[in-house]
Amino acid sequence: MSARRLQTLALIGVGLFLSPPAFAQSAETANLAARGQAILQEKCARCHAIDTVGESPLKQAPPMREIYGRFNPRELQAELSEGKVSKHKEMPQIAFSDEDVHAILTYLYAIRK
Repeated sequence: MSARRLQTLALIGVGLFLSPPAFAQSAETANLAARGQAILQEKCARCHAIDTVGESPLKQAPPMREIYGRFNPRELQAELSEGKVSKHKEMPQIAFSDEDVHAILTYLYAIRK
């Protein structure tokens, strides 16, 4: 084997060692998305559809997947954190923690169309 090929293989090995495995990132993302889904199920599903398809239980409440598409991600993050997503009086204003917002956005990103 040539010295150049050995050097290339060594660099690939170092890169694999230094970067976290894709499956670990996928598992972490999946766990975060599942947490986001659970939060939406508890706090929002009474009125909003929270899955990739389906109508909202409350006709005037848009599905969460549509809400995700209406906002710039940073704007939606701020809105969820401040509890100002809704402008109508019937919806409770829920201010989510930063960790909850991250989980919710991870879930909504995962189900986007």
